[in-house]
Amino acid sequence: MKEFDYADFISEEKVVPEEKMGKYNLPFIVFPFVFLFIYIINFGSYGFVQGIDDFFSLQNLFLVFAAGFLAHELLHLIAWQVTSRFPFKEFRIGMRWNSFTPVVGCQIPMPINAFRVGIIFPFIVMGVMPLSFAFYLKSIWLLWAGVIYMAWASADILTFILLWNCAKKSYVEMHRTKLGCIVFNPKVSEEELMF
Repeated sequence: MKEFDYADFISEEKVVPEEKMGKYNLPFIVFPFVFLFIYIINFGSYGFVQGIDDFFSLQNLFLVFAAGFLAHELLHLIAWQVTSRFPFKEFRIGMRWNSFTPVVGCQIPMPINAFRVGIIFPFIVMGVMPLSFAFYLKSIWLLWAGVIYMAWASADILTFILLWNCAKKSYVEMHRTKLGCIVFNPKVSEEELMF
């Protein structure tokens, strides 16, 4: 693995300002709940109401939240490791105490496409897929799990959007204290500027 040389890049912070985090995050938290209404329109409210009682038991909620925290971060880790091909020793699991959220990060910047795949992976596996199966299987349990995990991934979606217009040759690392990341754009040589 070639060592990342910070001298070859210009760093740029791409973060959500703390005072605007609620404003930017709220639509991505609320949007998944629209699928509850779509489900009721398609399958009626009787099974839905009965399914709420089954889902919101103390045991299920513990499973959804405790296992969900762990699974969400492990999916980031696996996707980043597979797509970046960095050794596992480069990754760290920690805690952001100001927001009481677990976080996985890489010790060195990774290629932007690997970062994008890893940041969106839990949203797809824990949110979109269960939600799709919920409609196919008419499962209230999968419906609620998918909605909760989609809403849970709202910060990941915001981070993914922050990287929308970045160059393909950029590298990215998670920001240590804020929601977002640091992008390392390759320096343009004088020869490239002339053309």
